[in-house]
Amino acid sequence: MDDKPQFQVKTMPFFEAVSKLPLPRLEHNLFSSPSWMAVLHKTYEVELFVKYIELNNKIRSYVIYSVVRNFLEEKVCVCSYCDYCDCPVSGAGDWHLFFQSWRDDLPNYRIAIRNLRDPFVRQCKDFKFLYHEMYHVLDTSDPLELLWKHAHDSFKAAVNQARRKGVKVVRCQKSELKKFYELHLRVRKNKYRIFPQPYRFFENIWNEYMDSGRGVLLGAYDKSGRFIGGNVYLICGNTLFYKFNTSALDALDLRPNNILFWEGIVYAKERNLGALDLGSSGYEQTGLIRFKDHTGASSQLIYHLGFAPKNYVFSKKRILKFLTNNLTARWMPNAVLKWGSDIIYHNLA
Repeated sequence: MDDKPQFQVKTMPFFEAVSKLPLPRLEHNLFSSPSWMAVLHKTYEVELFVKYIELNNKIRSYVIYSVVRNFLEEKVCVCSYCDYCDCPVSGAGDWHLFFQSWRDDLPNYRIAIRNLRDPFVRQCKDFKFLYHEMYHVLDTSDPLELLWKHAHDSFKAAVNQARRKGVKVVRCQKSELKKFYELHLRVRKNKYRIFPQPYRFFENIWNEYMDSGRGVLLGAYDKSGRFIGGNVYLICGNTLFYKFNTSALDALDLRPNNILFWEGIVYAKERNLGALDLGSSGYEQTGLIRFKDHTGASSQLIYHLGFAPKNYVFSKKRILKFLTNNLTARWMPNAVLKWGSDIIYHNLA
């Protein structure tokens, strides 16, 4: 008689799995939560799945992933539109089982993984290291005065400068979301030359989070009443997530980003939240990394890992580059860029 443990690797659509399976720690992090996945599905129609290992009728490990099929590429992603996506996996051996299952299901697809805290996936030899990003998190369990004390002097000076120059931070109503979005669009177009997310993405975030009291849009106004910056904060578990920021390029001397972040800390303390997740930063974003360092946050690495089948043809994204260069040109009307974003952004998963 074979008394070895009997396990199976199974797959189920994400929202069906949420309703039928006892998946632990879903609400532990924004990027595994049903609310965030609902926003992604409503906005981009992302195909989301749970792959899990069942042992003696109990779930031993699971991963959340998306299946991407578009004119750019075909891939399995853990997980699209997420800074990182850590799921409860019991060991490198279980990652190997997931890898084999993906290869059986989608043999011509590459696999992309964004990992922060799971050491086992980095031990699995099926996946190659691709690159790092920086990640920051601020422990907000200390009293507000200690959090202020531990921030860098330059950060505190900038907050005080914003106050002296009359910058006011308000907790916005939904009617102010369009002010945030118009500024967000201009910054991504004029500074970074990249597509903005479509407006419906932020509207879906508002409906899912702000309407249920699990998030806030903080807006910064100068003394003339002009909207000069905004931060979107979302709550999941015991953590406040600093998810989106924008600020007027001609108002940076008023230091709206610093005072907006400080008021985010104040908001976290009011809600008795123990951490403020500052998300990912590319290594080339030295100014952003320095800003996050100066808030008093600690840092670690996000690991991008992957696998590509033999002879996999990576997209050179020439069509995307052509569309991006043209639709983000300074002479292009913003209305045309919004139209392009609605069409293109769901292909950037």
